[in-house]
Amino acid sequence: MGTFSYILREGSWGRGYATEAANQVVSVAFTTAGLNRLEAMHHPDNPASGRVLVKAGFTRVGASDRHNDDGGAIPYELYALEAVDTLAA
Repeated sequence: MGTFSYILREGSWGRGYATEAANQVVSVAFTTAGLNRLEAMHHPDNPASGRVLVKAGFTRVGASDRHNDDGGAIPYELYALEAVDTLAA
């Protein structure tokens, strides 16, 4: 199992870089690296990252609390992609 994450500078948003990177990571993860599952999450205020993950084949599977510096928790959106899912696509 692997975890996929990325950070892009604001000036590069909306140009397809994250989608292209996600597709390449999925391909390498399930072929070269031999992984059977990838997971990813994004901040609830960043739905564009969720769209990137869905385009790459991920499915939203729930939420996972991430604790912040003031002791609170933020429910990040959690996504997963199984290797068998990519074979059917």
